[in-house]
Amino acid sequence: MRFEDLPPETRAALEQAVRQFLRENHSVSLDEAGQERGLPLPDLWRWILAEAGLPDSDPPDFSPFA
Repeated sequence: MRFEDLPPETRAALEQAVRQFLRENHSVSLDEAGQERGLPLPDLWRWILAEAGLPDSDPPDFSPFA
């Protein structure tokens, strides 16, 4: 499912999970974190959501986290 099509409360939870991941891993962006792990952005995004127990979605078209 597209991130943009999710309900606002689900998008907010996903955004919080990504922010927490970046803080805990001392990364400034998902791009940096993906490079460190050898993962493309969509795979890293899905991994973060799975770890947080959140529904799967595609990364946002414009990712403020990238």
